[in-house]
Amino acid sequence: MGKTQKKTGKGRLDKYYHMAKEQGYRARSAFKLVQLNKKYNFLERSKVLIDLCAAPGGWLQVASKIMPVNSLIVGVDLAAIRPLPNVITHVDDITTEKCRATLRSTLKTWKADVVLHDGAPNVGSAWVQDAFTQSELVLQSLKLATEFLNKGGWFVTKVFRSKDYNNLMWVFQQLFRKVEATKPPSSRNVSAEIFVVCRDFLAPKKIDPKFLDPKHVFSDVDAGMLAQPIDVFHPEKKKRQREGYEDGNYTLHKTMDAWEFITNPEPVTVLGSINQLSFESDESRDKLLKSAETTDEIKVCCEDLKVLGKKDFKSLLKWRLSIRLQVGLDKKPDSKPAESKETIEVSALDDIEAVEEQATAAATEESRMDRVRRRQKNERVQKQVQRMQLGMIIPTDIGLEQDEPDG
Repeated sequence: MGKTQKKTGKGRLDKYYHMAKEQGYRARSAFKLVQLNKKYNFLERSKVLIDLCAAPGGWLQVASKIMPVNSLIVGVDLAAIRPLPNVITHVDDITTEKCRATLRSTLKTWKADVVLHDGAPNVGSAWVQDAFTQSELVLQSLKLATEFLNKGGWFVTKVFRSKDYNNLMWVFQQLFRKVEATKPPSSRNVSAEIFVVCRDFLAPKKIDPKFLDPKHVFSDVDAGMLAQPIDVFHPEKKKRQREGYEDGNYTLHKTMDAWEFITNPEPVTVLGSINQLSFESDESRDKLLKSAETTDEIKVCCEDLKVLGKKDFKSLLKWRLSIRLQVGLDKKPDSKPAESKETIEVSALDDIEAVEEQATAAATEESRMDRVRRRQKNERVQKQVQRMQLGMIIPTDIGLEQDEPDG
């Protein structure tokens, strides 16, 4: 028979897997805590520890091995944890009031020196939802930590890199004196997890419930996260966006039907936010493609808006205005004062550009005159210094000369 090879997805059977087997740890994740403690040295100084989402118990094994003798170590998880010496375990959901009551009865009057959290949801194909659920777990574990953690204590948690990461870090920084994000060597490079080590708990007397409410902490209150359309007539004023893709939109190429562009009340905004105008709808085929106004040049311009210049955009706006008049969306003006908004908008572009050019020219001329005045002033001072060196004037005359108005 041929030799079968065990599947090793993502390199799961790596050196830390074999080291965990050799040293008797229940999971390779135990080395993450070993390496975190080697860097920050918080277990040796702790007497009371709470491990949230502790199954199968690898972190509890490390804690019982490193912490001082007779330390109180408590582990909580939805799944049952096989008994460990000198460790108390509970089967509870950390998001429930029952878990809080269980911890309160176990600790009695004690306060924890360290609260650990290495929990994560069952990761599936819906990465965005999994990351959000994990962030909620982190916030719930922090909520328990604020109740049971001693002043000056430590909170160590796993966090997924996601759009909620900065929100969590901000909350940590309000409750702890020092917050650091790190990735231990035993954490796989392909994993999105990082570990946040929060030290020196401030122990505020009162915390606003909204401060630890997922709906409040992770709410999308920043309107700047939405993509900003480009001003097609002033592209040099565009500000770079560093927030990534828009929520729910992970495509770079955006297409809009041409008829929708014709009927849209904000045509300039549309031109700055999409890549292409298509003629796929019935209205576009019947009313636009069959129109004499829709020339071959217009069709070519609609294929890729990102390569167009100001002249091409003006042509598209004029084409839109002609189509609207043709299909009856706008009425032809009877007199010049009653021109439509679109006519004013297109015709005013040249005036705006002319004003901008005049302002630029005026600023350039003013700058040139400033340089001339500064040069003349420097020349006068140099002449005065030269005359003083030749004994023609006394030094105090230079001050009188500088008091005189320029040019």
